[in-house]
Parts: sequence; C-alpha cells; structure tokens
Amino acid sequence: MKTCPVIVIGHVDHGKTSLVRALTGMETDRLPEEKARGLSITPGFAYRQCSDVMIDFIDAPGHENFVRAMVSGASGARAALLVISAVEGVQAQTLEHLQIAESLGIDEGIVAVTQSDRLSKAYHAAREAELRAALSNTRFCDAPVIFCSSVTGQGIDALVDALGHLGLRSTGPEPVCAPLLPVDRVFVAEGRGTVVTGTLQGGSMQVEDGLVIAGKEQSTTIRGIHVRGQESSQANPGERTALNLRGISANKIKPGDLLHAPDAFVPSIQCDVVIRLSPRASRPVRHMQQVRVLYGTAQAVASVRFFAGTQLDPGTSVFAQLRFPVAITTFAGQRAIIRSLSPAQTLGGAIILDPVPDPNKTNKKQRIETLEAAQRGDTPQIAVSLAREHQGIARIADICRLARRPAIEVREELAATFIDVTTTLVSPSTTVEEARENYLARLQSCHAARPLKPFAPRAPMYTPGTARALIAFVETVLVSEGKLVLSGTDAALPTHSPLHYMTKHQQDRMAWMVAKLKAGDISPPAPEALFAGPDDADLLALLVHEGVALRLYNVSLGQSLVFHADAIAAAATILKTRYPGETAFTTGEARETLNTTRKFIIPILEYLDSQGTTIRRDDTRYIADV
Repeated sequence: MKTCPVIVIGHVDHGKTSLVRALTGMETDRLPEEKARGLSITPGFAYRQCSDVMIDFIDAPGHENFVRAMVSGASGARAALLVISAVEGVQAQTLEHLQIAESLGIDEGIVAVTQSDRLSKAYHAAREAELRAALSNTRFCDAPVIFCSSVTGQGIDALVDALGHLGLRSTGPEPVCAPLLPVDRVFVAEGRGTVVTGTLQGGSMQVEDGLVIAGKEQSTTIRGIHVRGQESSQANPGERTALNLRGISANKIKPGDLLHAPDAFVPSIQCDVVIRLSPRASRPVRHMQQVRVLYGTAQAVASVRFFAGTQLDPGTSVFAQLRFPVAITTFAGQRAIIRSLSPAQTLGGAIILDPVPDPNKTNKKQRIETLEAAQRGDTPQIAVSLAREHQGIARIADICRLARRPAIEVREELAATFIDVTTTLVSPSTTVEEARENYLARLQSCHAARPLKPFAPRAPMYTPGTARALIAFVETVLVSEGKLVLSGTDAALPTHSPLHYMTKHQQDRMAWMVAKLKAGDISPPAPEALFAGPDDADLLALLVHEGVALRLYNVSLGQSLVFHADAIAAAATILKTRYPGETAFTTGEARETLNTTRKFIIPILEYLDSQGTTIRRDDTRYIADV
C-alpha cells in the first residue's frame, strides 16, 4: 500500500490537533504540558487509511515559538493539510507555515476550514472567497477547500476522500541514494532500550541493519522496527518509523541527529545551494550574513556567501554557499528553511545542490554553471560543467551526487559522449580529443626546437589547465596506437628522426666524435673533451641513442663516461677468452687483462653484469654461460 506523510499546518488554536483526532481517533498531544495548556509543543503523529493510501499525519505546532518543531515534523512530508479557522480566517502563522511548506517543496495539499459549525453556512461561500484570495499567490491557490468540524463531524468524510486522492497523486520526495532517518524523538522503552522515531527517507531499513549517527564516531544496529505502532521487519520510505537500537544509550543520540547506512553520507562545513527568498520576506539577505538554517530535524547557524551579487531581495533567488562553524550532514536535493537570527523570522528556503563541494577555490562562473545543471537535473551538463571546473575531468562520484542518480544510470547516459579516463574519472570526448591534439602539437614543437634530440622532456606536455590524469590517459592511448614513444621522463614521435635534420657540419662533428671514441678504446676521453660547438652535447647524446656509443657511470667518482659500443663488445670478448667457463676473476685481474684503470674497469664490469655477460660472486666474477 502506498504511504503518504502529510504535515498538518496552520495558526495556533485553529484546531489542528482536534481535526487529526477526528480523522484518526488518535491523540497527538503526548506531553503533560501540552495536554494541560491545550497547546502543541512538539510534532504529534497519527495515521489513517484513506482509500488505497495510508496517510501518516504529522501534527505540527502552530505557535510562532515552535517553528523549528514544525520544520522538524515536516521533514520527509509529501503533502500538507492546511488548517484555517472558519471564524478567524488566515492569520500570521497560517502564512508562515505555508511559506515553509512551499520552501520544503511541498506543493500538494488540502485546505481544511475548521470550526465551520461556528460559522453560518450562509457565510461559507464568502469565507472561501476570502481564503482563496489570501492564497492566490501561493502554490495552494487551487487546493481543495473543505469546510469541516471536529465537534459535529461535518465534512470529515469529504476530507477523508480528498486525502485519499491527495495521497494517490503525491509524487514523493526528492530522490536520496541511501536510506536515512532524521531523528525527531528519542526515548527509552522499558525492556527494549533506546528508541528513535522519524520519517524514513531514501530507502528501506531492516532489522539487524547497521547504522551510524552522522558526524559522530558512533554506530548502532537496528534491534527492532515499529511502523505505526506495529512491529515490522522492514520500514519503507515515507513511513513514520520507530527504531529500537542496539549498542547505544539514549543519551548518545538526540533529536536533530541523522541515522544512515555506513559510508553513505559525508559531513562537511559547507554546502552549495540555491536560495529563494519568499516574496513575503520582511528583509533582504546580504552576502556574508549569518542566518539560521533548519534542515531535516536539525538546525545550525551559517554564513551565506553568494556566487554572484551582494544582496538577495524578497521574491528572488541566488546560488550561494552556506558555511557552518562545524561539519553537518546533508544530501543533494534536501530542502532547508532560512531564518533571520534576530528577530527570528522565516525568510525563505534553500535546496542543497552539493552537500560536499570541493573546498578548493574555483571559478565562480563555472560553479554557477554546474549548480544550474544540478538544479535542472541535467546529468550530461553536470558532467560537462564539473569537467570544466576540474581541468577536463570529472569524478563519477561527484556527478552521481549532484545528479542524485546511481552510477550505473549515470554511466549509461554518459557513454556516448564521455570517455573513462580511469575507473573513477571521466572526460568529455571532445575534451580528450583536444588534449590529444594539444599533446601532439606541443611534442612536435619540442622536436622542431631541438631537432637533434631523439626525445623531448614530457613535462612541457602537461599543459596548464589540463588534469594530469587526462594527460596520462592521452599518453596511454597514443602509445597503444603507435603514435607516441615514452622513455622514462621523455617522449618522442615515432616519425621523428634526428639524423634527418643534421647539417653537413653536424655530420662531420659526429664522425669526429666517433673517431675519438674508437681511438680511446676502453679508456676514452672525458665527454667534455669532445665538446667544441653548441650542438656537440646533443650529437653525443644522439650517438648514445643510436647505440653507437654507451654512456656508463662511475658512481664512486661521480663521473659520466662514454665508450664506443664496439670497444665494450671487444672487452667482453677478451674476458670470455681469458676466463672461460667457471674461471673466476677479480676486478684487478680484469683491469690488468684489459690494460685500463680502475676509473674505467668498474663501470665496464657493472655494465657487463647488468647485461648478463658476467656474474658477480662476492669479490669475484665469472663469465655467464649463455
């Protein structure tokens, strides 16, 4: 059976509690002081099946001093029953409650005109006309108006029918990706322990599910579930739910806390929102102003930081960031009420678009673009905007959070226009192609600037404004396509041939270097002795790259040595002939055999070790059996 939580709102003493009692037979005032004063202080709860819908009534306090309790009760409500006295008509709290309901996204409702037995039927039409005029600029302007009386029962049946139709057409709250319970009441049940109540949102909860208290190092397990006073193995979204908790005392949890599945939500000291000030707001809101934010069953003071402009006037909206002194837990799509601190007045509402925005500063214009897409629920545009914010890449988790959709749906929608850069990052196909072309163009420019260099440093390819992860992906793709060669921190185009660019003078210099290295055999001249022109260092490096020469290192002396490759090959042949099979030889013996010095023999032997030509055993070596 479908469930519809309905918040009962209206001015104090207009008969909300009496009406709920007449509809359900249940008493919602439970505190002694409420019964003694005839004044609701906390939300009360009752239920009744209307047609094929179970209606959960949340009886909100009507006094202006208990607005927080009213908002707390409205958490998770999908429709409203607006109660107006036939005698007094629309009053101050009528309009404020209506304003709050609208700000919380409650668009469906019924107007119950109570105490109608105290007003002659001859005046009903005139009173209804007055009410509709007063509600003309609200979302309840076309709501059914039903005159009723909790004393005589007049109109109660008609109200029940209307509530049934209301419940059937209610669309439900904004989607939440995980179950959560904003706690509105905590008590101890004899023989059972800690019990919390609230209107369940987001998903189902079952007995033995593990839960955590948002923002606290405290976990618990569901010992038992009651829905509308009946024990159940499961509670479903929209149902008034009581959870009997295991492993936590009642003094460790309080109204305003949020229970949710482990790892489902992350606390943050800031959230990005769109704020709309009510046309009935008594004052504007200014940039950096402190306001009271009522969200779920909790409240906190925050500073308002606009992404554009310095003042928000009544009846207008703006994208902003709310910053809190301590971390709070919210979710994308959650509605909140904005109130002034002094005097305490309701100013408007906010929709949380990103509950955990990136703390790093970003371009405000780009951020507004992202939040506009989130407000529309435009998943592809959210992904595009996030990629613009983050140098060409977007995290799937961020897209899912702002789009309020699971990863599998997001990936399916983005498949045609986005590319997986990693398992968690995506980038628009056009952005990837642009990064690819920029990489190749930069590499081509590097080759043109230093044509004798077989490789160019990869660092210049990491273009400003492009994420490293995107560049790494581009490199991987280009390598797989045979269009790029990587060597450590260097890169090259396969088509780049330094020999092709050499002048006659450079060719002559290279030939001279080769002759000097050959003449030096295994005691070659220092590399610096070969340099006489500006290109000589590049020419020697090119010889090494082409395999004509070998660059070896004497680590202990901190020297770089360059040998002709044929000289090293000849030295290896001499050692193989002099020390065949398992004949061991020392470094000194090898030095004497090759008639060289320790400066050269050590890097030569270490090179032969690395090539598997020789094998070192303690202080001796022997020729490998290849």
